[in-house]
Amino acid sequence: MDKLRDMHLFVTAVEKGSFSQTAKTVGLTPAMVGRRIAAIEAELGFMLFNRTTRRMELTPGGRTYYDGCKSILANVSELEESVTSAHQTNPKGRIKLSAPDGLGSPFLIEAVKVFRKSYPQVSFDIDLSSTPLDLIKEQIDLSIRLAFELDDSSMVASRLGRTTFGLYASEDYLSERGKPASLDVLKEHDCLHMRGSKYGDYWSVIVDGNVVNFRQPWALTVPNTECIIQAVSDGMGIALIPRMFAREAEEEGKLKLLNGIAEFPALSIYAMYPTRKHLPYRVHLFLDFLKQWAPEKLNILPE
Repeated sequence: MDKLRDMHLFVTAVEKGSFSQTAKTVGLTPAMVGRRIAAIEAELGFMLFNRTTRRMELTPGGRTYYDGCKSILANVSELEESVTSAHQTNPKGRIKLSAPDGLGSPFLIEAVKVFRKSYPQVSFDIDLSSTPLDLIKEQIDLSIRLAFELDDSSMVASRLGRTTFGLYASEDYLSERGKPASLDVLKEHDCLHMRGSKYGDYWSVIVDGNVVNFRQPWALTVPNTECIIQAVSDGMGIALIPRMFAREAEEEGKLKLLNGIAEFPALSIYAMYPTRKHLPYRVHLFLDFLKQWAPEKLNILPE
């Protein structure tokens, strides 16, 4: 336990930036904090800080030790929570989620709303980005992602549903330019693309049973799902959009699905989290909730 206390003291010193602020936080004198840090350095055999009269900075070895201490303390905290929260009727704490922007509303907002009716002391922090994040570095508890296949063995994944892509245009665009009959004819149309997609600067299309990359000069490139749906709704061109993201706009008559032009590979929707021995109980609860609640909301394709 002394080792863990020393790790906590060191991490606090790094994050507070001074021994005096650290002393106020942990209830010791600055001199005692200094002696404990010196003792850690003596045991490790190298300096943790480069100290001057104005500031202190981590040495390379100090940075490595800090990262390790943070990881160990987080694991200890999760272990303690996993064995205590499981026996509580009212779990609490924050869950940090990440997901593509198209899943934020209404899906994730509705999911959080329903979940918090049963567990009101669990709070949420949602990060919406089409670019997958480093879950460990960003301290993400759970990430909802779309993928053709999983390529990261360091993640644990539970499939929540399946969707595919669809080609969409507005009625105004089709009235003016006509409906393309094939991929070749698409080259005569204004095609729109979403920048930063993990699927690249092309569309994935099934031709003769194989997935091929379809590229052309994009009439417009936009940063996110909301923009691509708005642009298509405004008659600016044709776009390839995951059907689950376009469903609401399609039901409202803003988008029209163009069938018979091409086939597209299926996407699975996964709830993913870093491989950890002890998953916080509140995250277990939310993941179990998603497994039960999400399929009806997300499944576009039959299993």
